[in-house]
Amino acid sequence: MSLASRHVFSRARSASRQASASATAGLLMLLFGDAAQADALLDRYVSEALASNSALQAQHFAVESALHGLSAARAKRGPTLALNARYTLSEGGRTLELPTGDLVNPAYQTLNQLTAGSANPTAFPQIDNSEIAFLRPREQDTRLTIAAPLYAPEINAEVYLRAAQLEGSQATREAYARTLVRDVKSAYLRTVAADAGVQVLEASRASLQANLRVAQALVDAGKATRDQRLRAEAELLDIEQRLNTARSDTRAARRFLNLLRNQEENTPVEVLADATALIGTGSQPALPRPELRQLDAQIDEAEGARRLADAAYQPVLALVADAGIQGEDYRFGRDADVATLSLVLKWTLLDFGTRRAAVSRASAQANQLRALRQDVQRQLQLARANALDRVQTTADGLTTATARRTAAEESLRIAERKRDAGQLSQAEFIDAERSATAARLGLLLARSDQRIAAAELEFTEARFPLSALLPGVSP
Repeated sequence: MSLASRHVFSRARSASRQASASATAGLLMLLFGDAAQADALLDRYVSEALASNSALQAQHFAVESALHGLSAARAKRGPTLALNARYTLSEGGRTLELPTGDLVNPAYQTLNQLTAGSANPTAFPQIDNSEIAFLRPREQDTRLTIAAPLYAPEINAEVYLRAAQLEGSQATREAYARTLVRDVKSAYLRTVAADAGVQVLEASRASLQANLRVAQALVDAGKATRDQRLRAEAELLDIEQRLNTARSDTRAARRFLNLLRNQEENTPVEVLADATALIGTGSQPALPRPELRQLDAQIDEAEGARRLADAAYQPVLALVADAGIQGEDYRFGRDADVATLSLVLKWTLLDFGTRRAAVSRASAQANQLRALRQDVQRQLQLARANALDRVQTTADGLTTATARRTAAEESLRIAERKRDAGQLSQAEFIDAERSATAARLGLLLARSDQRIAAAELEFTEARFPLSALLPGVSP
């Protein structure tokens, strides 16, 4: 080997070692990051999603609507005050005829005839018959009316139903919020894993670029054939292709995380190294799942509908009082004043089975929901058991992946030394490099899977302290 060839070969080996050292340092930063920083960053993203997610905002409005519905139902228990005014112009209509002329005119005529020759004769006029119209040409009736329910079972039944609807909407909002927390954590962890995977592949590319330079130096020095350089070049192109795919996956993961945060898809996402304390069950005690509370509220709602239908069998008693003025014109005075006080009873005695059908329908709905609740409870218990099993499985897999990465990187270091000494073929070195890259990516995937499994377990046990970030949910 010439002096120039030796110099080129030495520089290529030095670049290979530097690339390997840089890749190792970068992987250490990826695998052992700042746990506190990463935890704070994830909490910030969760808070942003809970504050701005559009679908969760819709759930807030649903709760507000249910709250106003309950307030309206309760307000029916109190009295109502209304102003009722009517001004009427009329023409025609029924009339009452009084034969006053027919009754009085004969008497008047007889008196006129008897006194005709006397000193004081009478002159009684002839009177027409009277006609009284039932409708006045003009009439106004203006009153203030106060109505108060004395006995109205339907009102209490409606209040019960609206309260159940409010509880159901709150449970639905909590269920969505907890799902959102799990999805944000999973999306962030996948983003971290995708970003770390890109860095692993970039480190592998740097190592393979250095290996290509070593292969070229060996070919130039006549110590290797051209096929070794071609093999190194082909492996480098393969890594470039995988890098393009990994970068695309990273962009997709960031876009999904921004979607959950209600941000523009190109909004930058800060990604820190993976950290042990990112996800965990914590000290928050397990709470009942909001899905069960939601079904309980739906059962209560069906019970409220049954009570409302059953209340239709009972009478409704109300007190109605009004006072105002009445007449042809608007004026005040004793002749125009009018006041009434009424006790109103309404009782439906026959409806040909309408109420009975409504009661039976509501009872059937309640029974259906009770059966559904039992099935959902079993499914949730199964999901929790599966989440616990997955946490354990991923923990075991992480241990295996860590040991595999350690062994693969040590094997790569030995292969590098053998290659530099000319004791290892290009194919064997590339196999060692490929195994190390796969082991590094496997460790990142194992760590991500473990944390996603922990996030799923946290979700199945409703452990996340949601009340601190979303008022109005279970503590």
